[in-house]
Amino acid sequence: METGEMVIVIDPNKCTGCHGCEMACSMEHYGMTSTSLSRIRITEFREVNTFIPITCQACEDGLCIKVCPMGARRRSASGAVVTNEEACIGCMACIYACPFGAPVINPESGKTMSCDQCVDEEQPWCVRACVMQEALTYVSKCRASAVKARSFAWTLKEQYEPKGAKDDDGSGFSFA
Repeated sequence: METGEMVIVIDPNKCTGCHGCEMACSMEHYGMTSTSLSRIRITEFREVNTFIPITCQACEDGLCIKVCPMGARRRSASGAVVTNEEACIGCMACIYACPFGAPVINPESGKTMSCDQCVDEEQPWCVRACVMQEALTYVSKCRASAVKARSFAWTLKEQYEPKGAKDDDGSGFSFA
């Protein structure tokens, strides 16, 4: 386990749309499997066979916190942005303000909910449920950009072939 503030890193290229993360989240928080009770959701683009996990990114300058008229949205000690359900009036201002569409209405309480990173657990249940695909990983905040950069660098490596890589000039030199 790494120390410091932790974040969930999403790799949509690895998501298969199995919804295991949603089931694990709702089971952890509500004791039942229900996508409507999950704090992470899979947005499906079936026409292009793409699945994007959506969860709170705990933005440093969280608009959802600023727009809440009741001050119900707050940053927890773990860094997650959560809702104080006793203060929330269900106005949905945080939902409209979030650029990711992460906060959702809990159909049972009418209050907003978002990822709390399964506080008091070693790692969030959604990440545990995604162990086969590894579309979700839990890393320290300072490593999050390195994880994404490595993935992007690998993509560039696959697409980029330096001039002369195939011995175009007849010199006998090759990167292959």
